[in-house]
Amino acid sequence: MSASREKKQRQSAGPSEKDLKAQQEQAVRKRKTITYSVIAAVAVVLVTALLVWRSGFFQARTAAATVGDETLTTAELSFYYYGVRSSYANNSSYYGSLGMLSSGFDSSKSDDEQFYDATNNVTYRDYFMETALENAQQNKALAEQALADGHTEAEIKQDLQDYIAARKQEAASRGYSYASYLRAIYGPYMSTGVYEELTSRNLLANLVANEKYDELFDGYTQTDLDAYYKDNADTLDTVEYSFLYFPIATVGTTDPDGNQLPDEEVEKLKDEAKNDAKAKAEEALKAYDSGTAVADLATKYELTSYKDHTQTVGTGSIDSAYSEQLLKLAKDESALVESASGFYVIAFHDRYLADEPTRDVRHILIRAETSTDDSGKVVAPTDEAWAAAKAKIDAIQAEWESGSKTEDAFAELANRESDDGNGTTGGLYTRAFEGYFVPEFSEWTFDSSRQPGDVGMVQHKAADNDYSKYWGYHLIYLVGDNEPVWMGTARNSLAVDARTTWIDELAATHPTALADGADYLGK
Repeated sequence: MSASREKKQRQSAGPSEKDLKAQQEQAVRKRKTITYSVIAAVAVVLVTALLVWRSGFFQARTAAATVGDETLTTAELSFYYYGVRSSYANNSSYYGSLGMLSSGFDSSKSDDEQFYDATNNVTYRDYFMETALENAQQNKALAEQALADGHTEAEIKQDLQDYIAARKQEAASRGYSYASYLRAIYGPYMSTGVYEELTSRNLLANLVANEKYDELFDGYTQTDLDAYYKDNADTLDTVEYSFLYFPIATVGTTDPDGNQLPDEEVEKLKDEAKNDAKAKAEEALKAYDSGTAVADLATKYELTSYKDHTQTVGTGSIDSAYSEQLLKLAKDESALVESASGFYVIAFHDRYLADEPTRDVRHILIRAETSTDDSGKVVAPTDEAWAAAKAKIDAIQAEWESGSKTEDAFAELANRESDDGNGTTGGLYTRAFEGYFVPEFSEWTFDSSRQPGDVGMVQHKAADNDYSKYWGYHLIYLVGDNEPVWMGTARNSLAVDARTTWIDELAATHPTALADGADYLGK
């Protein structure tokens, strides 16, 4: 074999040791490059996933509960959960502001760290979650019933738009965007789409629930109402009675120099205060039984805590401190009742079923424009504002007078012109009783000389104790008499109970269960 051929064979046999080493080093470098690229790519994915996780994207879409054949996401369940929570917190704050006993719920703390029922180890989160599931269950069942009954989403479209507009207005007034405001109310997983979808469902549910209530309310016969009265006379009757209250004076626990008094001395002072109150009450009772008028006794003992010492009220409005004892008394019988804070002298006068008819009216309200002062307090209308409101109500009355002067015509005007919230129902109020309206309105409506079809105008100026705090003119159309108050009360109680049973039966066909996504709520 020639030297050249041997050299050629060696070349074709493979790379030299030098070439092989170079190739190995290049392969190592390539593997490192690929490895580093993969690590970098994984890091980017992890960072992205972390950001998405923190945004709530995944949590919001996690299954949180099942209602029948439907799965609710965390975002959807939060609509119900935080809806219940917000309502509860607002009510607790409201009653607390009135000096009444509030629940003690602190919305700034975690729900699962506070007890709704400590005895049974039930946290607020447990309570809110249970109620949220019940609401979701009922809304689904009722909304499906509404569609089965032939209702459509078109019927509640305007109401939905009004809700959305109101939320957007609230958000803007508080410096929020619409979406961020919904998250502030319903939690971090809420979206505008979920809110609007479930609000639409809620409106459908309310539509069919109200329809069922009206059907039941109007369906009870006189026999049904009489039977209800027989079983519930103690809550329907009207009672006339008088009372005087002698409070036990508060006892101090220190002497004039600020030194703490011994416990036995404090107890002695308390006994003396209690005995003093009891002695005055017994003296007053004796004087009443001898013919002294209740008003005169109230003046003698300077009992100024109550303005009216003689009451005519429904039995359900009697003070629980003495209601049981009062209802056991015979006509014109009196008694002394001890409570934790004082002594009552009570006298029973009469008990009966009030059967005076209620009245149905239609009205058109034109408000007089108001302003607010620097502290935000509403300022009464100016003379110019009153004049503008009067001119408008006069024009409306003139239009009605120049037309057919029928109830339907008045209702059309109310729908078009009234500033009152029930303008879309022709300004109609049914089964109104004395005291139902502001004083001027009530006085006109229940004037014994009024006849169906009468029309009149009254001016209302808000007083400090007015709930609505409005000023304006009412144009009133008397429709006529309706059933006595007790019948309306009986109808309402029967209808509410029957509708509750109906809703519970519908809801029972949609069993509920919690899923993992519920863990993101209330903690």
